[in-house]
Amino acid sequence: MEKWNIPAGYAELAPGPDLAARVACFWTRRAPVSPAGHRVLPDGCVDFILTFGPRPLPRPEGSGPHPESQAIAVGAMTKPLVVREGPRLSIGVRFRAGQAFAAFGIPAAAATDALLELRDIEPESRELQDRLLALQSDQERLAGFVAFVRRRLAGASEVPPSVRAAVRHIERAAGNLRVADLPADTGVTRQQLARQFATHVGVSPKMLARVMRARAVLARADAARAAYPRPLNWSAIAQDLGYYDQAHLIDDFKALTGVTPGEWLGQERSSRPGQPLL
Repeated sequence: MEKWNIPAGYAELAPGPDLAARVACFWTRRAPVSPAGHRVLPDGCVDFILTFGPRPLPRPEGSGPHPESQAIAVGAMTKPLVVREGPRLSIGVRFRAGQAFAAFGIPAAAATDALLELRDIEPESRELQDRLLALQSDQERLAGFVAFVRRRLAGASEVPPSVRAAVRHIERAAGNLRVADLPADTGVTRQQLARQFATHVGVSPKMLARVMRARAVLARADAARAAYPRPLNWSAIAQDLGYYDQAHLIDDFKALTGVTPGEWLGQERSSRPGQPLL
């Protein structure tokens, strides 16, 4: 059994070996009051989140009241999202791209760019909320949440090899690849792969590649800024990652996040991953 402390701020927690193929990480966040909110960078993943505290998360339309906790599912994103916070503890699991459907049976496309009540996906979630609220410590709540995810994944179906192969290619290339070449690598047609991605990933292969490349932009910029404290060479980063030019990089990044890469780097980045969604 994992034993974790819950620090202030945001922390990612590595899953056990039995979960590593399906779970990117568990995460916790003790959020300060933040009226201005923070922007979320899409990552191609689905998160399940439980929150505890006096100020609830933004609620999905039509959801019922629950004064002390909330359980939601957050789908893969194709556009920016700004989340405003209040003081609370959030505990989340970030499934690897393509894995949430295998565990819970809801087509991933049904949650794309959406916040859903977890109870509409997983009937046990309300019982889970009540059970975790009754525990004495946040560490126990985290352990109980991890145990819940482990139970659900124990009998999960396998993700099609074609989806796993395509996601692996996209991630390894940091999105810098010809999506049209993926079917030759996966053994299915482009149409079949598109349908499989709608069910298991929630975004198209092309969108997942755009997301991975945008994340690579920030990684390259962070590394360059750490190594050479001088103005960033965005044209060089664009060339390295296969954009047409610097303008293409900036336009594509802004379409996903609502800000330019430079503006993003100038903000306090506290969303997922390193950026949790809520």
